[in-house]
This record gives sequence, C-alpha cells and structure tokens, in this order.
Amino acid sequence: MMAPQPEVRRYVIPLDVHKEEQGKNLVSLPYTTATAVMHADGMIWLEPEVLFSGPRQAFEFPQINYQRYGGKNYTYAYGLGLNHFIPDRICKLNVKTKETWVWQEPESYPSEPLFVQTPDGVDEDDGKSTAIKVK
Repeated sequence: MMAPQPEVRRYVIPLDVHKEEQGKNLVSLPYTTATAVMHADGMIWLEPEVLFSGPRQAFEFPQINYQRYGGKNYTYAYGLGLNHFIPDRICKLNVKTKETWVWQEPESYPSEPLFVQTPDGVDEDDGKSTAIKVK
C-alpha cells in the first residue's frame, strides 16, 4: 500500500508556440483533456490526461500497432498488467474512451506484449497482442 499508484497518462507537447499565447491552453486537440499553458517566464506547464488508473494495477511496456499507427493518431494501446508487482495479465486500453479489456488465466505470467497485425487486417486492432507465457 506504500507504493505509488500507477497511472497511464497522456501529455501533449505543443510544437508551434508564440509568446502572445501566454496564459492560454496551447492544446487544441479535440480528443484530450491534457493542457499546456505558457507562463510569463516562457516556461510551459503541462498537465496530463489520466487514461488508466487502478489501485495496485499497473500498465507496463505499452505497445500499439506500430506497423500501421506509429507516429499517427491511434486508438488502442496494449500493456502488461501487474498486480502487487507480479505480471499476471495483458491489458488493452482504448485511449479515446478509456475502456479496458483484460486477458488473464490462472497460473499464467505473461511478458511484454507485442502486437502482431493480421496479414489482411483492416481495423487498427485486427491482430493479436502476443506474449510469452511462463508457467
């Protein structure tokens, strides 16, 4: 209970900043509540959007469908779920709706997930998030 509670956070870093935008939220993306505000000294203060937070539930080694969505707007992220520091599940997170799905089996301890695209897949999540299962 003493360990910090893990969260998946989205930060948005503005790339085109002008001094006259001081005090305003520089994030104009419609799909996030993350903010970036320039202070009088030119420093930009970032506040994240929390995408996932669960008591004693982690989301480690995040992956996306990099083959098709690397550097692009994506919807799904996959991660290794831990409970009390023991990896025991694979999680799928919709970063837009914050909905999560979990794969878990008794006595199974997966490793880092890797997304494998279905060869003729059309949708972003057409494929499998695979992991080596250790029993």
